[in-house]
Amino acid sequence: MTNRLASSNKPTLVLYHTLMAAKGYPVLAGRLQPAFDYLRETGTLDLSHVKVEQALDVSRDLLVQVHTKDHIQRVKNSGYDAASLVSAGAAVRAGEGVWLGEARNAFAFTGCAGHHASQDSFWGFCYYNNSALLIRNLQQKHDVKQFLIVDTDPHPGDGTRDILGDDNGVFHLNFEASFRERYEVQSKRHVDVPFPSNCSDGSFIEAVRRLVPPLARESKAEMILWNMGHDAHALDYGGFNLSLHAFPIMTQILMQTADEICSGRLVVLLSGGSEIFVAQHAISSIIRSLAGLPLLAEDEKDEPKTESEETKTIARKLVDTILVELGFE
Repeated sequence: MTNRLASSNKPTLVLYHTLMAAKGYPVLAGRLQPAFDYLRETGTLDLSHVKVEQALDVSRDLLVQVHTKDHIQRVKNSGYDAASLVSAGAAVRAGEGVWLGEARNAFAFTGCAGHHASQDSFWGFCYYNNSALLIRNLQQKHDVKQFLIVDTDPHPGDGTRDILGDDNGVFHLNFEASFRERYEVQSKRHVDVPFPSNCSDGSFIEAVRRLVPPLARESKAEMILWNMGHDAHALDYGGFNLSLHAFPIMTQILMQTADEICSGRLVVLLSGGSEIFVAQHAISSIIRSLAGLPLLAEDEKDEPKTESEETKTIARKLVDTILVELGFE
């Protein structure tokens, strides 16, 4: 198996294409060009620590390894085929660039998200499953066997579970905004975290800090994927109540875990979110963190929301339960 490890002097790879903004699903697409322009205006994309590539279409040969032919035809008929192809292509290239050591890590913009796209159906602005396509490509071309997907988008990654649920090499840690009363761990590979939808930075960051490292060790991940939805921000449409401060902290936790487990191989896939202000600053802080650059003051200018004691208690007890059921505590 070919594997040239990424080193700290490698750049962070950023994948983008103007088609994502021009042809992407309207709820998601409107944030993209302003967020990319902000990166350029602040000089982030001009630094040697960051390498920008124009995303290409995912190959049709790879698509049929993940989705049915009927599904692919329905996407063609949807009007979002062009943006979906280049979004999936961005994810696949991000994974390959990191695996081959061309980049230390990567961030893939997407005009159509992916985690609701199953083998034969799509909903929620997701047409092709970007994570699954990235993984299948690395499995087939480079014999990569073990992956951990961390999904912090507030909506469940049902399509990802549909496609990859039976793959013994894929572990899926899936946060979702919920007031579910009962909780069960399905398996160490399928860990759902039905978190209080009014939780803010403190509880959420602590959950990521406590759950990601032990699960990454258990998975023996050769690469970590982060399905990052900034719809988790308090101003956005998702179910959580995060501030801008949460995103670079989560990035650092995931980077440190990747450094420990898989030689730093981390790929961030943009998922849900529509607020331009949130997109600009959350994406900037994530990419600058990935590249080892100092954060910009304007990227952390909102304040974390106050959490009730009840919310803190529910969140802490849920994480305690998960860790016990997984056998980690």
